[in-house]
Amino acid sequence: DSKLPAAVRNTLLELFGQIEREFENLYIENLELRREIDTLNERLAGEGQTVDGAELSKGQLKTKASHSTSQLSQKLKTTYKASTSKV
Repeated sequence: DSKLPAAVRNTLLELFGQIEREFENLYIENLELRREIDTLNERLAGEGQTVDGAELSKGQLKTKASHSTSQLSQKLKTTYKASTSKV
């Protein structure tokens, strides 16, 4: 049903597949890191200890996430430009 040539369509499908795998990997990594943070915070709380700067505020987390997202976005743009120039 697509009006795109098969080669272009296949290239796009491959690129979108790579993007999806990258987001899946980031999502899994994020879950693992959150679990690790929760475990460490519980251990510290159980020992009655606190560490200065050990817990990031939501604003700091958003800043770090947006920085990582912008890096991924730039990488995707570069890949996209390179692949479209081949077509």
